[in-house]
Amino acid sequence: MKKIAIAVTFLLTALMLVPMSNAYSPRHCKGLDVYFYQTNDKAWAALKSGEVDFIQWALTYDQYVEATLDPSLQLAKVDEMGGYQFDINNNYTIPDFPGVRNPLNVAEFRQALACATDKQWIVNTVLKGFGGRTDAPMAAASQSGWADPSTYYPNYDWEYNMTKAAQLLDAAGFVDTDSNGKRNYPVGWPGRETGPDLDPIEVCIRNDHAQRLTAGRALADNMRTLDIPVNQIEAGSDVLFPKVMDDLNYHVYTGGYSYGRYPLYVYTIFHSSFWGVGDYTTGMNASNEPNYPDVDAAVEKVYYAANISESIAACKAFTILHEEYCINIPLWSASSFWCYSKYLAGIVNENGYGLENIYTFLNAYKVDDPVTPHDESQDPIRMGTINAPLALNIIYSQWYFDFAVLDRIFQSGMVVEPYNLAIDNPWQIQDWETSTWINKDSKECTKVTYWIRHDVTWHAPETGDEVRPFTAYDMEFTIWYEYAFTDGWQWPSFQDVDHTHVVNNYEIEVYFAAKSWVFYSAPVYPLLPRNEYLALPELCTETTATIHSSGTNCTASTRVQFTLNKVVDTVSVTRDSTTLVEGVDYEIVVASWKGCHNVIHFLTNQPAGTITITYYKPTGSAKGYYLANLDWSKWMYSIGPYYPISIIQGVGGVATLNCNPSFFMQTPPLGEIDWMWTWVGTTKPRSGYFQIFVYDAVKLLAAYCSRGDAVPSSNWFPGADIDPTDLCHVGLYDAVLILNKYGQKFGTPP
Repeated sequence: MKKIAIAVTFLLTALMLVPMSNAYSPRHCKGLDVYFYQTNDKAWAALKSGEVDFIQWALTYDQYVEATLDPSLQLAKVDEMGGYQFDINNNYTIPDFPGVRNPLNVAEFRQALACATDKQWIVNTVLKGFGGRTDAPMAAASQSGWADPSTYYPNYDWEYNMTKAAQLLDAAGFVDTDSNGKRNYPVGWPGRETGPDLDPIEVCIRNDHAQRLTAGRALADNMRTLDIPVNQIEAGSDVLFPKVMDDLNYHVYTGGYSYGRYPLYVYTIFHSSFWGVGDYTTGMNASNEPNYPDVDAAVEKVYYAANISESIAACKAFTILHEEYCINIPLWSASSFWCYSKYLAGIVNENGYGLENIYTFLNAYKVDDPVTPHDESQDPIRMGTINAPLALNIIYSQWYFDFAVLDRIFQSGMVVEPYNLAIDNPWQIQDWETSTWINKDSKECTKVTYWIRHDVTWHAPETGDEVRPFTAYDMEFTIWYEYAFTDGWQWPSFQDVDHTHVVNNYEIEVYFAAKSWVFYSAPVYPLLPRNEYLALPELCTETTATIHSSGTNCTASTRVQFTLNKVVDTVSVTRDSTTLVEGVDYEIVVASWKGCHNVIHFLTNQPAGTITITYYKPTGSAKGYYLANLDWSKWMYSIGPYYPISIIQGVGGVATLNCNPSFFMQTPPLGEIDWMWTWVGTTKPRSGYFQIFVYDAVKLLAAYCSRGDAVPSSNWFPGADIDPTDLCHVGLYDAVLILNKYGQKFGTPP
């Protein structure tokens, strides 16, 4: 409390010293242009030339040095919530060699490649210290506590040692029997029974990311030193992504992941049920059964734990297995700097993720360049990506650069506090409550009730016209439409839902078929517009099914699968001329197999009669660059801060987005720094607000007198740099801006 008192005293003194004419003047809601570049270098050149205001990527060491010498640029340090690795295809075969057992299906071969990987050289020489070494598949700076210490350096089993690498290959039978400089298959090898030279190992190296390019080339060279023939394929994401992720047609790939705030992603990355959809390493054995049932069991315990402590314990057990099998070779997590224009103020540098986040796009604004002034009310913020999106498909997009656009338009129900990722902030979802229910197998499962804000509205693409309110029916439709596409990137968020019940327009109950502490935060998926998608025949088709009730055959416990289709929305259920009420007379629940929501569970006894169920099913595949290959203007309805007005695809393209005229949060008052939500009341749904208050002052005080240009100060905190008259510096005028808005609340649900 002493520090807080000092902060308040300091800022009150500052207010008395500074003329009020320097106070903040209102900002205008601006648009956003997202430019698609081909490489990090091209995006960096665009930032230096003033073509964009920031780039959606960390700097290399050399770029950082350049930035410190450029007075027009500012820096923001980020310990990224992600990682890079050599991904290894563990599957029994790969498509390029049908019928031939994949050498990397053998643990010793994978372990040899790990021993041929010099991680210390990568971190020290390739990254030049701009990264933290990882020996388990999780972010180095923030998630290493989820890994067992025995798996981390200096205890890591597969430390760089070329002699050990050769010994592992020899012991597994991969020796150069004919002394021609190439190792042979062991005699009797499936598909190569006579023991010829190894087929070339396909090493797929991303050439659009300099650090992965260098690391991948070094591994390929070391493999050749070990007499392993290599087919070195260097290409960009447009070539390698479909080869690796879609076709699973590779041996080694220089991969990278953007992780979640907890390592729960190990479930979707390493569980065999996601093989080919999220999991592209673990693979299947000769009998087409999972290679690692014990890994499946371990990651299930991570995801379905009762609490976070159980999750951590299970994750530590998983990391021991991961190291033993050497499923892939973790390399590093970036610990670097993002860079942005000196004339962009009010940015939010979110822990683990950097400048690209919802708070930045709400709060940031452009400041006049005294040399080349611009019309602040019209000039959009401009973000550059280092790759073009591979698709803009809200069901199937899985690429970081896809969501540079999609995340601006679509929104999830909840967000996290940007400087404390363990804390959930309400968003479109105003409040939530977790409880339990007992399923048909007498198993205790998780139930979550969500309450939705009353001021969230959908906006049309191109025009931005306000269409209608966002309601619980949209959330219910989102769940079942996404549930229908089991190969969709978001499907893991829905796989455990059993049924839903809409209480009213702004309250929905979601019943899960299992129990886990993670389910309450499930609404991190993008929410979809029910009415508009049901009206598109390319997406949804209305149809009917009938079943017959003969008295006691349809009692309060009867379950009937009424169609083979996947139900995404139920229009009505009638018994002859009587309309049955969902949640009272019946509910629609999932079937016993993956992705099928098509069972009616009667909650009341039904007299004899014909029961007609009118429902919507998906029309067909939703795949394509755009959803179901529909033009973006037909389906990109927005509840985000922006709506699209133009999209030019591919490298050199741009997505032009306008500011939503009635986004529920609008532009926050300048002076918000900490983004801490204050709850009001105890009865659900609770109210609450953001407030410019003492903790904002504390964060500013901690950064006081710091600078973000040249070599940034050790206490530099970009979010505190809000004053347009004193750029790249946290000082007196930033304090004045806070005090001019001190005590102001915003964001309160209506």
